[in-house]
Amino acid sequence: MGKRGIKGAIGKLCLVLASLLITCGIAEIALRVTGYQVFRDLESGRNLILEPSPNPDVKYELVPGASGYAWGTQVKINAHGHRGRMGEPGKFAGFRAIVLGDSITFGNLLPLEATYAYLLQSMLDRSGAKYEVLNFGVGGYDTLQEVALLEYRALPYKPDLVVVGFCLNDIGIDSLNLEYIERVQRYGSNWLLSFSRLAQLITRTTDRIRIERWMEEKNQEEGFSKEYAGRIAPLGDDEHELRDLMRRLPNDYPSNWYRSALRIGRLRYAFERLAALARREKFFVVILIVPWLVADANSYPHQVAHQIVKLEARRVGFDTLEVLQDFMDAGMKNLRISPTDLVHPNERGHKIIAEKLARYVLDKMTYNHVSALWSVSERPTARRYA
Repeated sequence: MGKRGIKGAIGKLCLVLASLLITCGIAEIALRVTGYQVFRDLESGRNLILEPSPNPDVKYELVPGASGYAWGTQVKINAHGHRGRMGEPGKFAGFRAIVLGDSITFGNLLPLEATYAYLLQSMLDRSGAKYEVLNFGVGGYDTLQEVALLEYRALPYKPDLVVVGFCLNDIGIDSLNLEYIERVQRYGSNWLLSFSRLAQLITRTTDRIRIERWMEEKNQEEGFSKEYAGRIAPLGDDEHELRDLMRRLPNDYPSNWYRSALRIGRLRYAFERLAALARREKFFVVILIVPWLVADANSYPHQVAHQIVKLEARRVGFDTLEVLQDFMDAGMKNLRISPTDLVHPNERGHKIIAEKLARYVLDKMTYNHVSALWSVSERPTARRYA
C-alpha cells in the first residue's frame, strides 16, 4: 500500500472514530437530558438498607437504623437491624414470636402497618395477654438464610415460637439483592462509570446478561450442588411418599423446582438445622405456607409442592399452617398487590394470614402455656392446621 493508500485508510479510520465519538456524545447528552442515572435506578434504596453479611449463610442483611424508599415503600430499619417492633434481647415476660421470611414477610410494596407480623401483634394485643411479635423478614431470603439469621441475630431474643413464612420459590435461588449491593459499590469506585451515563448504560446491559446466566447456572443441578455443598441433606430411595409426590409435580414454575432432590435436600437441611435449634433453645416452630397467587375457586396448580413442604416439616416435628383455602375463597387475583405479581399478597392477603396466625397462637397459648411449653426431654409434636 502506498503513502496515498495509507493516508486514505487513516482518514477513513479517523472519520469512523469521529462519527463514533459524535454518536457517543449525542447518546451521553440524551441520557443526561432524560435523567438516566444508573446509581439512582440500581439503588432504589437497597444499598442504603442492605449490606453484605460476614455470615456466609446469611449473605446480606438489613442495616441497623437505615431508612429510605425501597422495594416500593417507605422503609425504616430499627436499631437492632429489622423492620418494625424492636424488642429487647433476653427472655420476654409473656409470649414472644419471631417471624422469619422473605419479601412477603418483610412487606415489600406495603407500609409497615399492613404487614402480617404487625397485624398479628395488633390482634394478639386485643386478647389481654402479653405478646410480642418481632419481624425478622428480609427480602430475597430463602429458608436456609432465614435459619442462619435466626442463629446469628435473633436467638438472643429467646422466642417461644418461630414462624417461618414460606414462599414456594424459597427452595431455589431467586434473589439478586447481594448482586445489586456489590454492583452499586463497584460502579461507585469506577471513575468512568461515575462520570458517563453511556458507560453506565452499557455496563448495566452487559451485567444483566451476565446475571441472568449466573442465575440460570446456579439453579441448574451442577451449579446448585456446588453453591450449597455441605448444606444438602440426602433423600432416601425408600422415601416412597416423598418420591411419589415428586413424580406428581406439574411443569409449572415454581413447582418444577420440587422435582430436584438437591433442592428438597437443602430445604431438609435447613429444617433439620432449625429443629436442632428449637430443641436446644426450647421454642416451637410453625411453617406458614404462602400460596402462589394463581388459582380460581376450584383449582390450584401447586398443591403437591405444598404437600412436600408439609411432609418435610412433619419429619422434624414442626407445625404447618395453610392459608390456601382462605386465599382461594377470597379469590387469588383479589389478593395480588399488582395484577402481574404472583408472589406478594396485598394488605387483604396479609390480614388473612395474620388472622390465621392469631388463631394458631391463641390455641397454642390455651393448650401449652409458656411456662409448660417444654420439658427437659420433650420435642414438639407436629400438628397441621387447615
